[in-house]
Amino acid sequence: MHQGHNIPWDIITSNFKFVREDKRFTPAFSGLASTDRPNSEQELAHFKRKFAKAIAIFSETERAKYPQQIPPPQSGLLFSNELRDKYPAYLDERNQRLEHWIKRAQSTHTDDNGNPYPPSYYTGEGDLADVVKVLLFENQMETLLMLAQHPDVPIHCLNYLSWGHHFGFSRIKESAVHAYMYFNCAEATNSLENGQYALPRSYSRLLQEISWGMDYPAQQIPHLNFLKACGVLDENGHYKAVKRNLDSHTRNWGEEVLVHKDYGRLKEYMKTLFEQMYRYDVLMRECGLDPKWEEEVGYSLPQKY
Repeated sequence: MHQGHNIPWDIITSNFKFVREDKRFTPAFSGLASTDRPNSEQELAHFKRKFAKAIAIFSETERAKYPQQIPPPQSGLLFSNELRDKYPAYLDERNQRLEHWIKRAQSTHTDDNGNPYPPSYYTGEGDLADVVKVLLFENQMETLLMLAQHPDVPIHCLNYLSWGHHFGFSRIKESAVHAYMYFNCAEATNSLENGQYALPRSYSRLLQEISWGMDYPAQQIPHLNFLKACGVLDENGHYKAVKRNLDSHTRNWGEEVLVHKDYGRLKEYMKTLFEQMYRYDVLMRECGLDPKWEEEVGYSLPQKY
């Protein structure tokens, strides 16, 4: 398991087991089920605290690489032309310039005293949230720290944007934790190497979350890269299983969706996801926000059947 020296995966091993087609449920349940340990609640609470602590340790180390204070410019390029050309779906000449971010945060409305409202971003700035996601993935942390400190760029407003479903850069945290927990929990319960992790419906839901199209989907970048490298997706981002007319909602799509066979690649993917998490932590704390790791990990733990 990834970060086994910092994260107590043995707690997952003790508290969950893989069951296949448990017919006490309709439809029959396959997946991780509770072992009904008497101290399960306390043990899982400890697991969540240790997980959050592991991220905090790496976050502190990462933050120490950069100046505490970064003078805020009023204009200039936020990223290179090379990076812009690498991600044409998300980066362009407009959002490359700092003054564009400043202008879009300015309010055209005033309060009762005629004073303009403080700079802010709303759901119309989902494209800027996608830029943040790309910069996190590409480790452009000094730029992000500058934006977090900039008085005219309320980047914290881009963390959670929603119009029925959310698409702010909090999606980085959410998708990274869900995938990271799924595969590490599978390994902790001996359901990774034998491919049983692909049987539950929860696996098809995970694949949907980390790869399907949605509004402002830049958080999918590391997941799509991995799934394409594994051969689960073709170069156009389509599932090979679906192209073969297999039902995308069945519990077992077959060999086309197994990702564990190149264990080295899976380990590298876990490393990438962990990097996404502690970089997100750095940015959130620079913004004065709580990343709420224990809460997110709790959502990602197997349900206790």
